[in-house]
Amino acid sequence: MPPLKVLFLSSDTGGGHRASAESLGNQFKILFPESTYDILDFFQNTVPPYNKLAATYKHLSSHPSQWNFVYKLTNSRAIELVFDTHSKLTCEHAIRKSIQEYNPDVVVSVHPMMTNVPVLSCAKIAEETGKHTPIFTVITDLGSAHCLWFANGVDKMFIASDKIRELAKARGKVPDEKLVQIGLPIRHQFSIQATLLGDRMSEDGKSYQEKVRRDLNLPFLNRRTVLLMGGGEGVGSLSNLVDALYVEFSIQGIDAVILVVCGRNENLKNDLEARDWDSFLLNNEKHKTRKLSDLAFSKCAPILQKKSNGSEPVGCIEGGVTQRLRTILSASSLTVQNAIEDSDDVEVSTSKDSIVDSQTNENSSTEMSPSRLLNSPDEKRDQQETNSNEEALNKDLPDVNSLEIRNLRESSDGIYHSDSEDNGENFIEKLIAEGRHGKVAVVGLGFVANMAEYMVAADVLVSKAGPGTIAEAASLSLPVLLTSFLPGQEEGNVDFVTDGEFGSFIPDSNPSAVAEELTKWLLDEEKISKLSKAAKANGAPNAARDIVKNIGDLALRWKQINDDREKLDRAAEALRLGM
Repeated sequence: MPPLKVLFLSSDTGGGHRASAESLGNQFKILFPESTYDILDFFQNTVPPYNKLAATYKHLSSHPSQWNFVYKLTNSRAIELVFDTHSKLTCEHAIRKSIQEYNPDVVVSVHPMMTNVPVLSCAKIAEETGKHTPIFTVITDLGSAHCLWFANGVDKMFIASDKIRELAKARGKVPDEKLVQIGLPIRHQFSIQATLLGDRMSEDGKSYQEKVRRDLNLPFLNRRTVLLMGGGEGVGSLSNLVDALYVEFSIQGIDAVILVVCGRNENLKNDLEARDWDSFLLNNEKHKTRKLSDLAFSKCAPILQKKSNGSEPVGCIEGGVTQRLRTILSASSLTVQNAIEDSDDVEVSTSKDSIVDSQTNENSSTEMSPSRLLNSPDEKRDQQETNSNEEALNKDLPDVNSLEIRNLRESSDGIYHSDSEDNGENFIEKLIAEGRHGKVAVVGLGFVANMAEYMVAADVLVSKAGPGTIAEAASLSLPVLLTSFLPGQEEGNVDFVTDGEFGSFIPDSNPSAVAEELTKWLLDEEKISKLSKAAKANGAPNAARDIVKNIGDLALRWKQINDDREKLDRAAEALRLGM
């Protein structure tokens, strides 16, 4: 294959765009040997506000409410037209000059703001020189995408999901013949590991996972392993999540390894390494007051359906998250019960405890506080009626405090139980004394260059809803529990996971609910297997290779056409001069 000179257009507004460009660039080198590539942020040398994009993104991404406002404000047809007109007037000449100086065989945009002007610039270059420079868009979002992504005029647009296809056709009027649905481009190491791993749940897959754990020098090879990520800076509620996971796994008898990717958060990494976890478990305030009856059954909030003779339970709130429920719960005038009754077709990845915790947790939004949820006498009366119904329901439950403590593997429901007097601290002391608590190891990691291997080693990933991370996990059939997302931009990524049935969403403002959900997964081999198979079905480990093959083949055709045209022009000029 002849080499190609590739120009990627991106911006350092989040690591995902550059990571996609790097993965594609490396594939060009593999498939088209001796090819070269460069990544250009052409807005850096233009005018405000475009030359401040990276700094603005860094500020907004650390202030989600501001980001949400700006994202939704700009994601409109009116703003798209303003941006299109203004950026072309102020930046097009400089951008055209940059492209001409680089003189690429092909241009690839991996950023929503890096297509509309370059399309015009490439068209003008063709008019001036007679050389067509093919330009492509690779959309690096999974479930939601800003309208600026869909600037028409590109040779092809590569997308990763049906949802993005719908948006491209509706928002950008992109015709079907220009849309190529392959997947999100991810690093080549994931393609390699996906091939080596094969079926994660098979004997060969488990054997390879054990080998990878040994190669990574993990402290235990046969324990359940959770990979916890908070982004490149190690941000988010990582510390609180680790604490909750440690306590829940310990008291539920799960032997586990918690791998925490701390990134640049050296303080967290050092704290995890130095912490006395046994003392932490004994002194944990929440579980000093936690009754052991709370551990007897999987957490669920009864959905009470009103009947002529009262109310009866018809189900529990658990499972995935949907846009409709998030919208309902964001309305401060609604009670939790109203939200449930209005959403009987919606599954929510939470529990009764997590709903209560989200009302009382100091990190939760004021929208969910009891004072906001019960504003009127009618609402309070409805809540009293609900409480009465729940009390009546609870009378029919067995007295779980009369159940005897027994080993996890001997328990009929997979959960420890306790005598009524053995709750709180006494219960935890007894578990430790009798060796019945789960053995949990916490490993703090800095920056991880071989993330594919760590995802192979893990049984579950806990992460924010970054599209690249989700695509990487799916490529390795790894179940995902999402704990945060940037409003607007990453919200559709949550739906991609939950609609794909390979994970759930529980906010990191409620770490106990996260830990309880993971506990249910890890105690249920069938559940883990189902999630893993769904992840594999949604994964595309070879997306970068397949995208580059498509782009490269088209670029070579245009390169040949341009070369032939140049030869004809030279021959014509020679004939003219000879005459």
